[in-house]
Amino acid sequence: MRCRKCRQKAVLNMRQHRLALCRDHYVEWFQQQTARTIKKYKMFRRDEPVLVAVSGGKDSLALWDVLLELGYRADGFYLRLGIDEGIGYSDASYEKIKQFVAQHPGTRLHVVDAKATYGETIPEVARRVRRGRGKPCSVCGLIKRHEMNRVAYELGYPVLATGHNLDDEAAVLFSNTLHWQVGYLARQYPRAARPGRICPKGQALLPLLRTGNGRLRPPARH
Repeated sequence: MRCRKCRQKAVLNMRQHRLALCRDHYVEWFQQQTARTIKKYKMFRRDEPVLVAVSGGKDSLALWDVLLELGYRADGFYLRLGIDEGIGYSDASYEKIKQFVAQHPGTRLHVVDAKATYGETIPEVARRVRRGRGKPCSVCGLIKRHEMNRVAYELGYPVLATGHNLDDEAAVLFSNTLHWQVGYLARQYPRAARPGRICPKGQALLPLLRTGNGRLRPPARH
């Protein structure tokens, strides 16, 4: 399979676009796709600082990377959850983020440690409260959203962005449709306007909304 643009070996074939691309031209396409999404949904301006919620995974790091490449002032936020599970999950995630920051001089990373801030790790909170019994992910999501919003608001970031992609949004859409969660369906949008609850301008944005999960790997390894 050959790249549509340069005829070199393709690393990705996007059938829905009838487009096969090599690594370099894929990165170029990915940047253009993200830029078009930001413009289409009027997400933020060039002069607005963006706080990117990062987990250490490929999606959030790909988002942070592409925003920097597009010339935005994008800083990172990481919540240390204190999840070990015998594999040192939180430590490994934090190490990936530190490596990313080291490769991008001038970037800023804001870190909140759950244990140091609240006296408990996320797994400890999940075991203690009723909401977390049998559903630790529910507690984790609630605390992460609270901390992202709090840090963005207190540090004065008008924009908060997350690495949710097309697959994530499709899964949420199907789940809410199957359970007929009308309220959730009504507010599922790339730009969530909830003044006073997210950050100063009430924006929680999804610049990767139109990019599928399988198409996020090359930029994250760039």
